[in-house]
Amino acid sequence: MKRSLGIGLVVSGMILVLAACRSASAASPPVQGPTPTHTAADPHATPQSLTPAIGGWLMFHANEAHTGFAPGVGRIDPLTGPDILARFRVFEQPASTADLGNIRWTSTFPLGDLNGDGTLEIVVTTPDVGPPLVLRRDGEPLRDQVLVLAYSPGANPALIILWQWTSSLEPGASGLDTYSPALADADGDGRLDVIFTARDGLVRALRGTDGELIWQFDTQRRMESGPMLGDLDGDGQPEVLIVTDCREGVECPDQGSLAYLYILAAQASGIVEQPLWQLAYPYKMDSAEPALVDVPEFGRVALVGTWGGELLAVWLDDGALEYAAFQLKDLVSDMHISSPPVIRSSPLIWEQPGGPLVVFGWLPSDLDAADARVSAIRLLTGEGELRLEPEWTVSGYDVWKSSPALVPLADGTSLAVMGYGLGIGPNPTQSGPVGLCLPEYVFGGVVALNPDGSPAWQQDYGREEGNLRASAAVADIDGDGDVEVLLPSGCFGLLHAFDGATGAEEWTLQVGPLNQSSPSIGDLDGDGFLEIVLGSYDGQVWVLGGE
Repeated sequence: MKRSLGIGLVVSGMILVLAACRSASAASPPVQGPTPTHTAADPHATPQSLTPAIGGWLMFHANEAHTGFAPGVGRIDPLTGPDILARFRVFEQPASTADLGNIRWTSTFPLGDLNGDGTLEIVVTTPDVGPPLVLRRDGEPLRDQVLVLAYSPGANPALIILWQWTSSLEPGASGLDTYSPALADADGDGRLDVIFTARDGLVRALRGTDGELIWQFDTQRRMESGPMLGDLDGDGQPEVLIVTDCREGVECPDQGSLAYLYILAAQASGIVEQPLWQLAYPYKMDSAEPALVDVPEFGRVALVGTWGGELLAVWLDDGALEYAAFQLKDLVSDMHISSPPVIRSSPLIWEQPGGPLVVFGWLPSDLDAADARVSAIRLLTGEGELRLEPEWTVSGYDVWKSSPALVPLADGTSLAVMGYGLGIGPNPTQSGPVGLCLPEYVFGGVVALNPDGSPAWQQDYGREEGNLRASAAVADIDGDGDVEVLLPSGCFGLLHAFDGATGAEEWTLQVGPLNQSSPSIGDLDGDGFLEIVLGSYDGQVWVLGGE
């Protein structure tokens, strides 16, 4: 059996909880840590060392390592910036700037060939809205929807609705803004389908050709993040990893209110009654999506951020779910706070010669979103044991929500890039409404870090832009052989393109009044060149590229 070692590993109490879960007659002790359970009828194989190739759109940040990198090349002129190839209005522009504080539209829009015509469709989820604001389309209240848009360059209009799924609940009640749906074959027909989460507690899979429901699973929990696809058990088929909130609030010590990591089969039908595996946890887990990595001489491991002051490493061993918990308090010796630290960004898996690094932003306390850290934890193995060892921790950058992305360089090295900064109130301040920006408090920028945690380059916006929650997308969008970093500025709606190696700004484009959407990059029309897709708070989906 594989074992785990690491700083601050939670071991003693959790063995008792695990034993109680496996015995129907055992008394339930107080919850002291995550509780894994395997409910599948048949055991699954031990993870393999090689990552299977899984088609589709795995998660909001492009792939299971959360690199944010898109292969291919674009043809955007770096001197003039992109052309606006198409726009589609999802909702009518809000009447005032103040209304933007009541909108949350952080979703990345997956790109995939859903109907088999050889081009990529755009999957759009409608935003979440706080009262008293009511978003409208064609004068009617906007219902919660999944929209699939087909792109035809040169046509008028260039973007049309291929199909749409509409929630039966009242407008805003479903809550579909959960970073991103995922695309995978959910019914075995060989074509991509749409798998998405919602704050109504349901995970759903819709048929990619027409939006008909294939299967659904009721978590009975609120979900802030979308599904993550990956082959955790090494059988060549993807599983769906879901993280949830507590039943109520962010702390849930009672057995009936726990948060969960659920692992579902991607292919199913009807009502899914039980997950393949599940792991209960006494704190909110759904501010970040898990990432997956192959750890040499160990196997497949999922990395999960929590609000309980821990980074969880989760894997399968002989068909059973195992885990290790790394304590964030051990990274900073002078933290004197009563509440546990929180991880609110998804981890980047950064492959290094000395073993993969897990890089993520976190807050010593969620009460101060302007006091963040960035840490790298190295995954090591020896004699079948997994060790989580701290590599470095840096402060001075508010990387609390913008997930790190990978910048591959021409010389074979790489950087980790991320946005930082807030802008919603005086410090200390909580994270607050996603669309809120108060000019007197705005600050932010972009930083790229070397593998040792030292800064490679930085672009600080001063007081001009901030509230950076989107994550960078990385691609060679001008076809010069070097990658660019694309990141919206949050407040005030500028999309920035930076040279990935130097940080030199190549161009900016105004994309609505505010923008929290991580860009999607792909070859929409099959012409061999990349396009950029993102949403903006004036209600539009934008397609950008070169002609």
